[in-house]
Amino acid sequence: MKTYIIGDIHGCRRPFEELLGILDPDPSGDRLILLGDLFDRGPDSWGVLQVVKKLADAFGERFVLLRGNHEDYLLQPKLSFAMKKMWERVGRGATVRSFKEHGEKMEDCAPWIEEHAVLYYKGDGFSCVHAGLMADPPEANDVFTLVHDHGIVLQNRYAGPLAITGHIALGRPAYYAGDEENVIELSENQWRDLPANGIICIDAGCGKGGTLIGMVIEDRRYILYGAEE
Repeated sequence: MKTYIIGDIHGCRRPFEELLGILDPDPSGDRLILLGDLFDRGPDSWGVLQVVKKLADAFGERFVLLRGNHEDYLLQPKLSFAMKKMWERVGRGATVRSFKEHGEKMEDCAPWIEEHAVLYYKGDGFSCVHAGLMADPPEANDVFTLVHDHGIVLQNRYAGPLAITGHIALGRPAYYAGDEENVIELSENQWRDLPANGIICIDAGCGKGGTLIGMVIEDRRYILYGAEE
């Protein structure tokens, strides 16, 4: 079984569908993990959700959706004034418009997101979280670290078992060794051995004019593919 991991989509349906075509995961046997932040910024959050729902049905128990900070904004029963302002700054309006074009409200999808989104995924030799980790295992971290923290990955201090994240919109995917020093930018279309420790961040700025990154893991090796926004 291969594992396919896709970074922050941010309402960009076209590169999302393009990347799915490149990766071509098999619903009958492969695992598909979405790292969260399906919505906001991009032009077609409604369309992204339709694709994601079909993937969830096709992959069944092998489908994983992580709860990103943008899902968390949607699911909070009451946002503070500061959080509301932050959500507006990071693209809420684009999602509202996208759903309105189809006669729906963004809030209508909250129950489906609530049912499917999880805080972390633990696989064979790696875990996945949206934002970052301070400690292993993932459940030892608070929700803010897992979902919202923008600094913990960049501090490059996590040296526990390998984690794969999104969230921080790097120019290119990168590997953080966890020694506060070594960071390696990762190119696409090249097989590499999967590291045992540290963090691989695959958010390359989709929704900000960047690239949507997909990762394939097979037999302790991995490769990255990209679809430009």
